Amino acid sequence: MKKFTLATLLGITTATTGVTLVAPAYGVSFTGSLVNADAIASLPFTSTGSELRFRSLSYNGGTNAAGTVLPGGFSPVLTIFTPSGNYFNEYTAVEDLNFTATLSPGNYQAVISTFGRFFDFPTKTNLSQGFDGSGDFFGRTANYAVDIVAVSSATAVPEPASFIGTAVAGFAVVRLKRKLSAVKKNSVKT
Repeated sequence: MKKFTLATLLGITTATTGVTLVAPAYGVSFTGSLVNADAIASLPFTSTGSELRFRSLSYNGGTNAAGTVLPGGFSPVLTIFTPSGNYFNEYTAVEDLNFTATLSPGNYQAVISTFGRFFDFPTKTNLSQGFDGSGDFFGRTANYAVDIVAVSSATAVPEPASFIGTAVAGFAVVRLKRKLSAVKKNSVKT
């Protein structure tokens, strides 16, 4: 696990909240705490061009995709920015978020903030322009957790061994049919 400060990840603020980044094979899990209700945390991730599932445990808590049990916290707002820092979309909920999005290949930023702290699109279009509003924890903790996981393909691809076994069985059936046909022809002639 690597520890990053918010300033290192975002590059546009001097807040010093810690972010824990875990990069398992299935995607990425982020956990941390915001310094205050007006702070934001930038969560860098990479898309390979496939459909991604975004899930926050910021409100209800629970076990994230990395297997860490987390306490609940605030109502999250998750804003996605493209590789060039342009606004992609914002997702918000009174409780936790759970949504999918298909993103072109590249490095993105998911920015988590509290309810009330938002990116003012369409007035602003780039992450470097900052966030507006006053956030509020509403008496809850500053804890957050976000999983970004690739959605597996529903199309099953047979394993090479299964494909070879099916092909061999098919050839055996064809050969058996030919033998039976030859035997039938010989028995009709006699």
